[in-house]
Amino acid sequence: MQVMGLLRQGSYVDSIALMQIAEELQCLAGIETATVVMGTPANLATLGGAKLRPPEADGAGPNDLVVAVRAKSAEAGRAALQRAEALLANRGRGESPLVEVRPRSIASAARRTVDANVAAISVPGGHAVAEAHQALSVGLHVFLFSDGVSLGDELALKRSGRTRGLLVMGPECGTSILHGVGLGFANRVRRGSIGLVGASGTGLQEVTTLIHRLGSGISHAIGTGGRDLDLKIGGITTLQALELLAGDPDTRVVVLVSKPASPAVADRVLAAARAAGKPVVACLLGSRGETRAGVRIADTLEEAAVAAVQAAGIAPPALEAPKLASGRKPLGQVLGFYTGGTLCDEARRIVGGAGLHFVDFGATKYTRGRPHPMIDPALRSAAVARAGENDRVGVLLLDVVLGSCAHRDPAHTLAPAITEARAQATRRGRRLEVVAHVVGTEGDAQGLAGQEGTLRALDVIVCPSNRQAALTALGLARGA
Repeated sequence: MQVMGLLRQGSYVDSIALMQIAEELQCLAGIETATVVMGTPANLATLGGAKLRPPEADGAGPNDLVVAVRAKSAEAGRAALQRAEALLANRGRGESPLVEVRPRSIASAARRTVDANVAAISVPGGHAVAEAHQALSVGLHVFLFSDGVSLGDELALKRSGRTRGLLVMGPECGTSILHGVGLGFANRVRRGSIGLVGASGTGLQEVTTLIHRLGSGISHAIGTGGRDLDLKIGGITTLQALELLAGDPDTRVVVLVSKPASPAVADRVLAAARAAGKPVVACLLGSRGETRAGVRIADTLEEAAVAAVQAAGIAPPALEAPKLASGRKPLGQVLGFYTGGTLCDEARRIVGGAGLHFVDFGATKYTRGRPHPMIDPALRSAAVARAGENDRVGVLLLDVVLGSCAHRDPAHTLAPAITEARAQATRRGRRLEVVAHVVGTEGDAQGLAGQEGTLRALDVIVCPSNRQAALTALGLARGA
């Protein structure tokens, strides 16, 4: 293996584009891993820790771009770096020749585009705060994909936004759908009368895609960032979003989706939901907040989707889990490897004591200096391939998330790892069952049916919801 790289000085590229370029390089023959990052001290330290720092990165600064690959041969490495140069050179081509100078700030871009009302920000956290304040100052709502923003800065941004009547969606806001336009990791869902507010990205993805499957549609899905319901933030964006959806004539039903929330903030949000004047379904995973009249409390993401569709006046079809043969022997414990944090948290709660270990590969410690696993699933796939080595594991539980910005064929990239894990278990005299749920719709570029078909061809048990996948894994583990 050889570590090779290149340095482009004074060449800033936003983080989502960097992730997509790295993912394409990763798919090239002879490339074990690839990353494309800005040369910040934190990113350079991460490259060093992963033994992926090329000599070319020496002297790189925060405004310089570093490409690093670990290749099986020098020839494969050179081909990957040439491809990286081509991808970077092609960025921005195809624009109108009448545009002589690109805007150099959010403020100048806003002045040129009078109809714009949202700024999408995905720069490193150290720069994101200033960009978000600038966006607010020129009257733009903020979709803040960036992480690395302190709680204090988040609070200041959201207070500023509230004062100006603007939403700050984030930081670490994975998903929003506004007037049918998806931001971040979003799926292609039909328009409809159900509006959502979500403090988690994959929670919103799961509920919006299930609503789509159940025959209804989405008016808006407003992401808030995972910490909005923390006690210090106080649910500022959630409360603003509830107010907006309450006054939106196209929204008839409101759904709240969140990871565990501060009990005091959950109570405040539920009180506001009750006052919305519309049916509200709340799925606050793990919350012990007070249940209030007029708000339907859902224990799972699937229950929230079904309840919302019913409240919208549609009788939803049943989401049927695969039928398993009775009299099965217990297989052992469940190992959950997830790319979605909320999906991981929900599954862990359902599986309970039958779970050996659950890992959210989208957590910050796994994404620092590398693409999110929905874009580059290599880290999760490597862990899946090793799962058969653990004699305590009888069931492997996985999510596969489709949509914009996600990997173009995640099930296909997962296939060799599943095959290897099962082969290891067989060599050790065990059977390893694999259960998965695909989050997506037929409108997503990856194609729901095709992704599910790829998994079924591997004898993976594919379930229509995260809840049913977790229950199926639990049943296999216990032999039920």
